[in-house]
Amino acid sequence: MFEKGKDIFVFGQVFPYELFEYLINRFKEAFSHSSLSIEEAFKELDQFDLIINSSMNQESNQYFKSLDSAKKRAILSEMHKMIVFKGAHFGVFSEAMGDDHNIEELFQKYFSYFDPYLPFFSIYSEDGEFDKRATFRNLDTLFYNLPQRKMAYEKAYNMQKDNLNAFDYAISLPEITIRDVIKINSIVNASDDNHEVGFKRTNNAIFGATFTPVDKKNVPFEMQKLFAEYKEGFGLDIKDPSEAGITPEEKYERTCNLFRREAIFHIRFERIHPFTDGNGRTGRILMNYNLLNQGLAPVLITGIMAHDYRKLINDYDVEGLAKMLLNSSSQQITNWVSIGKVHTSIRKKDINPTNEELAELLGYFDDEPHSTENKPYLQLLKKLNLFLF
Repeated sequence: MFEKGKDIFVFGQVFPYELFEYLINRFKEAFSHSSLSIEEAFKELDQFDLIINSSMNQESNQYFKSLDSAKKRAILSEMHKMIVFKGAHFGVFSEAMGDDHNIEELFQKYFSYFDPYLPFFSIYSEDGEFDKRATFRNLDTLFYNLPQRKMAYEKAYNMQKDNLNAFDYAISLPEITIRDVIKINSIVNASDDNHEVGFKRTNNAIFGATFTPVDKKNVPFEMQKLFAEYKEGFGLDIKDPSEAGITPEEKYERTCNLFRREAIFHIRFERIHPFTDGNGRTGRILMNYNLLNQGLAPVLITGIMAHDYRKLINDYDVEGLAKMLLNSSSQQITNWVSIGKVHTSIRKKDINPTNEELAELLGYFDDEPHSTENKPYLQLLKKLNLFLF
């Protein structure tokens, strides 16, 4: 989509390619985290962290750290046995429990991620001796929540990574076809072992929606129709808002029509719901691709906006969604312009040393004492430091 080394035009603003690359990378990180389903995954992770962290005993950990190495090893060995015993009871593994060596192997194979937490859940008697029975009971909270926390962690960060990869793939394309949409969705769901590549094979429903998604057998036709009508502008008067000589009012109306077209496309895509999973993430990637492809800034739909965003799709409210997208895109370009001004200001305020100044500075390294009284040396060194770092 973007040619390396060439200036990028967004909302009538010019960004050098290097600056735009930095800005789009910052946006991608926010976009990959702000996706509604990914936010939910991170909320689930936070809930497990809250349960586990609130149960961790800092005094136990400090006492454990004060013990000599032999006692630490002995306590951890006992706690490993406890965790493996609990795991065997709940059928976590099928191997038979044997001697201490076998138990340690089972712990390392299935429960090694418990180790950093164990000192916080160890319990000691008043005379400082390790209390096996009390510790065994105390490990329940960790045993019941840490494996789920591990799965929640992997789910959240894998979803974030997959979303980032899908966005990167999308903006690498000169244009997006329906086949590309299927590919984007497969990347979005790359970490889901149960994901079926391609359009949905069973009908799905959207929780809280008042509409029924398109029947599975009609998805290919509806997608073809959607893409064809998008190219025709859905009957809107689509014109370039950056055309010279038009009035501000005309410029604004043309811009609004671009966002109306994206709103129609996005609402219809989500109501078709062409995939088993990842429809929202895929749809928002397509929306941002389309915006960037038209020289408009991309948008973020954050958790704060989630209720209104879903209602706008539910109600087929094109004007409402277009306004939401325009506001978010305008905020994004405002941020980008601000960052660009700072970047330009830094580059122009005598921070870049000239070739002569660099030669002079290098000469100081060879010929002059590097003391705090050598002001020309210090000034040039400060300039070089700003230039490099």
